[in-house]
Amino acid sequence: MELLTDRLLLRPLQAGDLVHLQRYAVREAFFRFLPIDKQTSQDVEKFLSDRLAEQDKGVADRLTFAIEPLDEGHIIGTVRIEIQDKVYRQGDLGFAMDLEHQGKGYMTEAVRSVLSTGFEHLELHRIWATADTENERSWRLMERVGMIREGLLRQDTLNCGQWRDSYLYAILASDGIEEN
Repeated sequence: MELLTDRLLLRPLQAGDLVHLQRYAVREAFFRFLPIDKQTSQDVEKFLSDRLAEQDKGVADRLTFAIEPLDEGHIIGTVRIEIQDKVYRQGDLGFAMDLEHQGKGYMTEAVRSVLSTGFEHLELHRIWATADTENERSWRLMERVGMIREGLLRQDTLNCGQWRDSYLYAILASDGIEEN
């Protein structure tokens, strides 16, 4: 599945994306708020290999999109939506971007498109996401698209050997995605 916005192509990952993923995903500033250990080039290669295997199998419960600005010609991040509960039609959202491309509105544009896909294509009722309490860029983005902070998850992630708190955000299909 591909999604097209005004400035972005959201597409399945490709083997050729590895060099671009490795360029930014191994930087400490990139993964410092993610619940993962320090990333090596091999870790990033395994991440891509796992996503490509999911795509080849046609795993319908998780959609991972490469974020490619139409004027760049390569990816600058990823955004994922995954069905967590089919009965109650709930899914979660995750996103990550090359820090050199932050502040341009790309991730906001990508997240809006993927939330719409979650509600329309996956027929989800509720989509949630978490963000480290210190990752203001992430939780501000969620607020910008209309997600509501539902609570504080105390020490819910272990990041590089340190327990971290997260904010829990969610949006319902009936809420509507903010366009401003």
